[in-house]
Amino acid sequence: MGVKKITIHHQREKCIGCGSCVLLAPKNWKMNDNDGKSDLEGGVLHKNGVVSVAIDEGDCAANKEASDTCPVNIIRFE
Repeated sequence: MGVKKITIHHQREKCIGCGSCVLLAPKNWKMNDNDGKSDLEGGVLHKNGVVSVAIDEGDCAANKEASDTCPVNIIRFE
């Protein structure tokens, strides 16, 4: 049986660039040098402006902490 995946959704256009997600979950997040907002590594941009990516369940704890500390609450899980 494979590794269970969890999907992260990021409302990137609402990002204020605080960097808490990058600090807490650097495996999945990086800061964009062009606009100062965070990017979800390997994410797919949807027409509604949300970026999504499936991550291993083992990486969920760090990303949950990143979601909990995001001051604009733009990171969610599925």
